[in-house]
This record gives sequence, structure tokens and C-alpha cells, in this order.
Amino acid sequence: METRDETRPARTHAAPRWLAWAVLAAAVVEVVAPVITANGPGSSPGEGSGPELLITPVGWAFSIWGVIYTLAIVQAVAVLVRGPGSVPRRLQVDLLVLYLGGALWIVLAGLDSSLATAAALLLMLVAGVDAVLTVAGARITPGWLAVLTQASVGLYAGWVTAAFFLNASTALVDAGPVEAEELTWQLVVLAVAAVVLLAVLVRTGGLLAYAAAGIWAMIGIAVTGRDDGTTEVVVGAVVAAVVLAVTAAALTVNRRRA
Repeated sequence: METRDETRPARTHAAPRWLAWAVLAAAVVEVVAPVITANGPGSSPGEGSGPELLITPVGWAFSIWGVIYTLAIVQAVAVLVRGPGSVPRRLQVDLLVLYLGGALWIVLAGLDSSLATAAALLLMLVAGVDAVLTVAGARITPGWLAVLTQASVGLYAGWVTAAFFLNASTALVDAGPVEAEELTWQLVVLAVAAVVLLAVLVRTGGLLAYAAAGIWAMIGIAVTGRDDGTTEVVVGAVVAAVVLAVTAAALTVNRRRA
């Protein structure tokens, strides 16, 4: 009687091997893209372009991209080693779009067009959210690959969620209807970003990596608010960070009790 090797990935999520190679290539391309573009090394999809806003995270907060890029490459290599069937095909497609979108952002940023960069971030947002929701509902084996994938996708999707609203806000300023020094509309954007982060977090069942990225973004915004003396931004960002943290903790506890 034939028995199945439980250590091998199930075939229910089978994906072509070329797709896994494409995901790895895209993850590498988005890391090296700044070196070969006029935008220069060190750029990342969260930095945006144009005037600095009151809700821009403090500069050191963008260091999270180093962790995100590293995890993306490590996870892509792990899938190749383990076998493309170890993760859902849909996730692989989402990651390919997400990573190529990151590289596209860097190219577009060299054109100094906030509208184009916001469009690239929108593409990344759609792919990132779908990827994190797919991960949350997937059974990935072995356990270490599941943890690695959740960490990689969760951090990327969470930070891109926050980054999109920053880039969209910059595009609004450049378009003319609002001013970078005006506080009220930026508080509204901050609130909308927090609600979206919270909604996606709930849909994932409390994916900790996604929550961590959102909290990190809010902490970075709060520090900027403190440095600028905008108390409203500090309070709004801190409240959002606390709500995300409490929600993630509560959902995690409920999931473990279930």
C-alpha cells in the first residue's frame, strides 16, 4: 500500500517551479533596482516624493525595509528549496506582483511624479493585502515555513498599507487641493489608514507581523508629531498603535483558545 511522505508539501497548492523562480528574481530586483536607477540607492516604496507631510514617519522608521527585503528573499529561497507546492499558487502570484511593483515604484520615483508613485503603491497595496489574507487562510507546511511566510508577507503588507496613504497624501498636495502644512485633512488620512490597517488585521485573524508593521508606522508618525509639536498627530498615532496592539493580542488569544 502506497503511503504519502508527510514531510513533503501537499499537492493541493501546487504551483509551477518557474513561478517560484520568478518570485525570487523579483525579490532580488526590487532590492538592486535603486542602484541601477537615476533615483539612487537607498530609496524604498514608503518614502514617497515631494513635500514632507505632518504624518510622515520619522526617517529611521524606514529602516524596516531592510528587514522586509531580507525576509522576502529568504522566504522565496525557502519555497524553492521546499518546493513550490508548499505555498498557495495565489500567494506566489501576489508576491510576484508585489515585488515587481516595488521595483516599479523605484523607477517611477526617479521621474519625480507623486501621482505615478501613488499608483504603484496602490498596485502593491492590492497585491499585499490579498497576499496577507491568503497566508492567513492557508495551511502551509512545515511549521517553520509557515512562520517565515507569515512574517515576510505580514510585515510587507502592513508597511505597504501605511505607505500607500502617505504617498496618496503627497499626490494630493502636489495636485493642489490641500497644503502640506494643514493638519485637519492629514488627521483624517491618519484615521482612515488606521481603520484600514485594523480591518485587514481583523480579517487575518490577528496576524502579528501585519500588526507589527502597522504599529511601527504609527510609532514613526508619533515621533514626527512630537518633533513638529503637533500634539494631535502624536495622540492619533499612539491611539492607533494601541488599538492595533490590543486587537492583535485579543485575536491571538481567541485563536489559541479555539
